[in-house]
Parts: sequence; C-alpha cells; structure tokens
Amino acid sequence: MPATEPKVTLQVLWQSEDTIRVTPFKEGSALESTIKTSRTCPFHSGLVADRSREVLALLARANAGQDGLLDELVAAGQAIYVDLLPSFLKEKLQEARGPNLVLHLDKPLTGIPWELLHDGDEFLGRRFRMGRLVTMDAERSPPMQRRMEPPLSALIVADPSGDLPAAQQEAAEVERILEDSPAIGPVTTLTGRVTLRTLRDELPKHDILHYAGHADFDAATGEAQLRMADGPLTTKLIDQVAGRVDFPGLVFLNACSSAEDTRATSTSRNAMAGPAGVASSLLLAGVRHVVGTLWEVRDEVARSFAKSFHHGLGASETIGASMERARNALAGKYGEDRLLWADHLLYGDPTWRIEPPRNLTFDDMDVLDGLEARYRAELFSKDGPTRLLAAAMLLRLGDRSVASAVRRDFPLLERWMSASATRKERRQAGLVVHALATAAGLCPVEPPDEMPDPDSVKRLLERLAG
Repeated sequence: MPATEPKVTLQVLWQSEDTIRVTPFKEGSALESTIKTSRTCPFHSGLVADRSREVLALLARANAGQDGLLDELVAAGQAIYVDLLPSFLKEKLQEARGPNLVLHLDKPLTGIPWELLHDGDEFLGRRFRMGRLVTMDAERSPPMQRRMEPPLSALIVADPSGDLPAAQQEAAEVERILEDSPAIGPVTTLTGRVTLRTLRDELPKHDILHYAGHADFDAATGEAQLRMADGPLTTKLIDQVAGRVDFPGLVFLNACSSAEDTRATSTSRNAMAGPAGVASSLLLAGVRHVVGTLWEVRDEVARSFAKSFHHGLGASETIGASMERARNALAGKYGEDRLLWADHLLYGDPTWRIEPPRNLTFDDMDVLDGLEARYRAELFSKDGPTRLLAAAMLLRLGDRSVASAVRRDFPLLERWMSASATRKERRQAGLVVHALATAAGLCPVEPPDEMPDPDSVKRLLERLAG
C-alpha cells in the first residue's frame, strides 16, 4: 500500500467582517492534533471580495478566447495573498515542504479563489496539490460517507437538458477511460433528457458521478444549481435528501461555475460566499471529493481536463496528483497565458487515491457485508443488466449459489457476448464471464478480451450448479 503523502492543513474561520481565525496543523497530522497557534487576524472582507471578483472576470475573459492575461492574474492573486493572509501564515506556507495543502474553510470563505493566490513566486494551486473542506455548523451531524473500495461503480450523466451535444462526446470519452481502469467496475452512462427522478434513483448505486452539463445561478433565490431535463437540482434539494440518499464518494462536475458562485454583491460576506455552491452542499451531504469549476469552461477544455484527470485517478495516482496532471496538460496544450488551466478545483483530501485490491483482514468484513447486502437487493431489480452485474459481484464475493440468477438472465448475457454487442456490453459480458470462471476454479487473471462461445459459458453454469 502506498505511503500516505505529507500535507499542510489549515483551518480558516470567519469571525466578522474584519477578522478571521486561522489555525495551522502539523504536516500529515489528523485535524484533531493541532499546534496551538490559532490566531484571530485582521481581514478586509470588502477588499478581498473585490479582488476575488476581479480574478473571476479574468477567467471569464480567458474563456471567451482572450490570451495574454497571466500578468493580470498574477497581480490579482498577489493582492489577495497580501490582503488576506497574516504574516505568520505566509511564513508557514513558505516553510512548508509537503506537496499537499488542505484548507478547512467556513462556507462564507469558499468564494475566495484560494488556488489562485500568488506568493510572488507561484500560485498556491500550482505550488501545492490543494483540496478544500467545508467546516460544518456545530449543530449539524457529520454526514455518512461511502467506503470507496474497488471495483468502483461509475455513473456518467451528460447533457441532461438535451442541448449540449459536446457533453455527449465527453461522456463517450470518459466512459472509455473508466472502462479501461482496473479499479472501476460497471459504468452506467445517461445522456440527453435525464430527469431529477432518474438521477435520484441512480445516485445510491454508484461510487463515482461524472456530470457534464449546465450549472446555473438563480439570482432570485441566491442558489447554484445543476440543470436537469425537468428542473434544476438545487442546493436546497441536495440538503433535503442528505441522509436519505447515499451519495457517491466522488463527484466530478464539468459544469459552468459548479464550485462556488461569487457574483453576489449585497454584503462583503455574501460577495465572497455567493450563493451556496453545489460543491459545498454535496460535501456536506456526504460526498468525499468534488471536482468543480470556478467559471464557465469551454467544451474542449472540459473534455481535455476530464480525460487527463480520470486517466491519472484510474492509474492509482492521488486525486491531487490527478488534478495536477490535468492542469499541466492544459497549460502545455494551450499555454500558461490562456489561463484555461485555472478553472478546476478540488474539494476533499488531495492525498486520497483509489487503492488497488488488497488481501482481506477482519476489518474488511463489515465492508463486504454491506456490499453483499447491496448486490443481493439488486438481484431483484426490474432491470436485467443490474441483476446480471449484481450476480457477477456476488460470485466475486464467493457466493456460487447466484449462478442460478445468471442462468435466468442468460439470454441477456448471450446478447452481450454477440458480435453485434456494443463495446460497453462486451465489457460487461467479460466481467460476468470472469466472475463465473473464477467461481468455477479456473482463476483467469483478468476478464477476457475475446468472448467464449455461449455453450462454454453454459458449461460453466452447469459446473457451478453441480
């Protein structure tokens, strides 16, 4: 198992319009074991809010095709760095040697573009692999979070409102990458006219959600929201179903301004926090990691970032390293001056990675029990593919008795194995055949590239039944 990477952890809390409270933590430590250097520091919220809007305006100009904006972004990032951070915190950041930085932020402070603060030499988001966490209200119970044990199931929702054909291209490319990753199991793709009900029903079934669509800002309610076919997925709706819907562990939002919206102008506090961002609401609902955007992202840039990110994550890079890989790829492709590398940001711990499968210990039994219960429930689904893949997963957990369930849905498996099947269907057939062969004691190394003939699979089923 890879060693845990060191990280710098800082907590920044809103005290008032003119003060923040900053607490740094030991590198690599848990949040509870702090260095007792918490300090209340002066803070000009109005000035920082103005500078934050300036940064977002530069990103908007870059998205519109303007280049040569790097010097202006550096100047704006330096101004926020000087106005926002106290001197002792600047010193700690200069002394930091770890590659990762985690910020625990009060929600009113999430509208600040922390990743684009500039220390005179580098942007913080280029010097560090940065991740944000949202500090919870004291009266709110900690959310239940999904255990992210491979193989992870993935859901891709693209162009749900039916007016973004480029998002469907992104979905196809991301689907291929996820299907080729050994850490990813079944991949479900929904494109065009996806309703809120469909999304709500699918979310509990998947470990990863990749959303490619519109993110809107409702000026009347002050809410950020994701556009679906029959209405928006609002932050209020996310809060409403939190605790009753099992959210994925990782959500990737390739959507305009999906991280936080900083366009509110009423007060200094609202000007920085903006409306409650979709990313923050997802995190507070139990999602472990959210990748979002600070501003609108061009279609080709969104696809390029997503592809680089998923390649890295699927290869067991840390999620912070995968973000770094994707940013560097955009900077190399389009140039630093175009600023197209600057849009995406991470909510969550940048040191997390998808761990490869490992030998079981007693601590794993609770996890396996939960997985087994989930797949047993899915054996009674009205959806044939869901039943067949659930049976395959139970076979991989050692339950040979579900071979009868595979026999019941054998016509579907046979169709997946046919020459006319789609690439996705043949991959699903490979997973089922691999599970059957392993349960029968044949122990293949990996799912087959070439499908066996149906009679051979029937003999496997007979062997298991006997």
